[in-house]
Amino acid sequence: MKTSAKKEAVAIGRVGSAAGLKGEFRVNLYAADSDNLKEGKNLLFRHKGKATRAENAPEDFCAVCEKIRYQKDKPVIKAEGIDDRNGAEAIRGMEVCIDSDELDELPEGEHYVRNIVGCIVKDIASGQEIGKLKDVIQNTAQSVLEVETSEGKIVLIPAVDAFMRSIDEEGRLIEVELIPGFLE
Repeated sequence: MKTSAKKEAVAIGRVGSAAGLKGEFRVNLYAADSDNLKEGKNLLFRHKGKATRAENAPEDFCAVCEKIRYQKDKPVIKAEGIDDRNGAEAIRGMEVCIDSDELDELPEGEHYVRNIVGCIVKDIASGQEIGKLKDVIQNTAQSVLEVETSEGKIVLIPAVDAFMRSIDEEGRLIEVELIPGFLE
């Protein structure tokens, strides 16, 4: 295993349970339709925030994805230097990241969450600025915009065609069209 270099790392998932005895482990991807996890790709494994680390857990490190297969539509990978079940269990809970330069190009009209967080969210029906995009919640039936108002209140807006009108990354503006009474 190699020591990590200081680059802009983008978290794409979290290490789940070990799979078998040869160092393979499951990865819970943050975006279910992501194609950023591939064989041969350099991965950074890091501890998220101030989470308690297992006694045998390694420091943050980089490793190459040697093999990837899918089990029930979830990726199971083998990474360089993790050669047995104990090694796979030791990294459970670590974030899996890739260098931002290695992110796949997205199709027209799709955006990486990291590129739109902080955008102003405006309701075009009322002309009212709702607040700034704090996050996009993606572990629900549909993605949900988490918007923080200037008063610190959180507003949740489903990211569906019925509400979403436009996203302008360069102009840092997301336009939505809310139904009357949505913000009350």
